[in-house]
Amino acid sequence: MRILHLCSYSLYSGPMPGTLALALAQRAVGHEVFLAYDTKRGAFNDYEEAAAPWVEPHRLQPPVAFTLSAKSSVWEYLRDGWRLRRLLRHGDIDVLHLHLSHDHGLAALAGIPHHVVGVRTVHAARSLSRRFLQRWLLGRVRGLITRSLEHAQRLRELVGAANSSVAVIPGSIDTERFQPAVASAIKKARAAFDIPLDAPVVCHVALIAQRGQEELVRAAASLGQRAPYLLFVGKGEAEAALRRVVDASGIGGRVRFVGYLQGQALVEGYAAADAAFLAQPGNDASMRAALEAQACGLPVVGVWPALQDVVDATVGYPVTARTPEAIASGLSEWLDSLDEGRRRGVAARARVLAERSIAREAQVTLAFYDELRAQAR
Repeated sequence: MRILHLCSYSLYSGPMPGTLALALAQRAVGHEVFLAYDTKRGAFNDYEEAAAPWVEPHRLQPPVAFTLSAKSSVWEYLRDGWRLRRLLRHGDIDVLHLHLSHDHGLAALAGIPHHVVGVRTVHAARSLSRRFLQRWLLGRVRGLITRSLEHAQRLRELVGAANSSVAVIPGSIDTERFQPAVASAIKKARAAFDIPLDAPVVCHVALIAQRGQEELVRAAASLGQRAPYLLFVGKGEAEAALRRVVDASGIGGRVRFVGYLQGQALVEGYAAADAAFLAQPGNDASMRAALEAQACGLPVVGVWPALQDVVDATVGYPVTARTPEAIASGLSEWLDSLDEGRRRGVAARARVLAERSIAREAQVTLAFYDELRAQAR
């Protein structure tokens, strides 16, 4: 098949890592795959990487260039629509896979010919809100993909009788890049972050506002001398307020801010931790931060119901609310038996390998394409 992915995002975060990984996995099994992304904005904040250095080396550029940006001028948007229309009609594209609302609107403007199967992945809950022409737009594609059963149910209610099939295909993670750390890597990471080798450590990745960081600090502080070390990875708008909470917590000596870690440095950040904490999926429903930690063999202390798709008592420590008291209960259970925590981390890695590998996502997605193409015929 010739597959064209449109993902109008310029950062290597949100839907982009998963979309790039899916495109590469599809190409690895013999398909011709293209990926167009936002080439206008680049890194538009100070705490996330631009997508270009990650995407460009793989030579996934489509036969024609797209701006594909939510900040496109009227002329750039109309030019993208015209180029997409010509490519779909004359470029021998079999599957058009859309990832964001901007892409979906552009495809509706260009028109998807009958011989091209249009597919949309809904990466975030905000795309499920009832908006003007939303139901019509979702009906312009043959297939819709969600990351969870809850999103699938909401999508079916939104689409109603529109002629689209809905598939639940959970997000995946690169299990070769994210692996459990060996003893030497753990020792090196602990030394780099000035953390005692025998101290229990909880990591939290991303310092975006309202992700439960302040509640985590207060929960750890309530444990007194049992408080674990906290390793905050990332930069963001929540950092200044979080530092003030840390300063007032009484456990500032056990808290580390290590900044934004890229590439292998992020894997080394996970190497310093014994567990991870998450309060919500983030801006992409694939829950990449949770999957990264689990692929590294870490149990996740996760708030329900937000994390219920990936965290249960077999692979982590589900907590019932995003409050310091509930989070402290989960941390305390983990601290009561660090050996049990390691067993749950091993189980988390095994589950990710079985259910959340990139190869599996590619296989299931390609099967969905085939099903939709057969229906079209």
